[in-house]
Amino acid sequence: MQALERDWGTMHLNLSGGDGTALVFINSLGTDLRMWDAVTSRLPASLRALRMDKRGHGLSGTGSQGYRISDLAEDVIAAMDHVGIARAVIVGCSIGGLIAQHIALMTPGRVIGLVLSNTASKLGAAEGWLERIEAVRVNGMAAMADNILRRWFGQAMLDRPEAALWRQMLARTDAEGYIATCAAIAGADITDRLGEIAHPALVLGGQHDLATPPEVVANLAQALPRADFLMFETTGHLPAVEAPEAFADALIKFVERITG
Repeated sequence: MQALERDWGTMHLNLSGGDGTALVFINSLGTDLRMWDAVTSRLPASLRALRMDKRGHGLSGTGSQGYRISDLAEDVIAAMDHVGIARAVIVGCSIGGLIAQHIALMTPGRVIGLVLSNTASKLGAAEGWLERIEAVRVNGMAAMADNILRRWFGQAMLDRPEAALWRQMLARTDAEGYIATCAAIAGADITDRLGEIAHPALVLGGQHDLATPPEVVANLAQALPRADFLMFETTGHLPAVEAPEAFADALIKFVERITG
């Protein structure tokens, strides 16, 4: 457990592994860095893995509202600087994937490649995010958790006892942090800039994903100049949780290929 002081508060970091290729993991909305536990535990010991909790998530502070996806990208870059990572494969799920795309545009020299899981260059319509913000303000996070979980997971995962633990993580997420992050997503659209991302990319989707449906993720892969596309047939929005072995296998093969 490490802490990084930012102008908005304290950021929670976790660094593990050896001194080989660095991987930076950025989690989804409503989760913390534990969403990558079952993936990072399957990585070769030589790989270096940096994980972090976004503002308003996990053990990180919430800070003031009014930030953008680019601000969250700057937090990731600051975390890389803090632990001495010059270049990395950036692995992001959902908003984490949107943040990863921003990093590639903002500081392309810091990126070896991108692994973009269940994400897009624009995550849904702004109106939908504004409606979700209002629902959280009125009802709180716990009341939203069951519906969100059904958008996250395929039925096989929903039937497992561990699904209750992910519901608890979501329900305990700081409401103001969640709202601010939803607002950041609502204001983000880099579709017109995807052609500028020249890095090798692996785009991953889940056949049962209701948050970023398969066709949305496939469109991202088609729009990126150097992307491979893999669809997990049994998962929903969080394949790193639902199928960590398959996720880790795809990730390791991608890293080996681009670092050769």
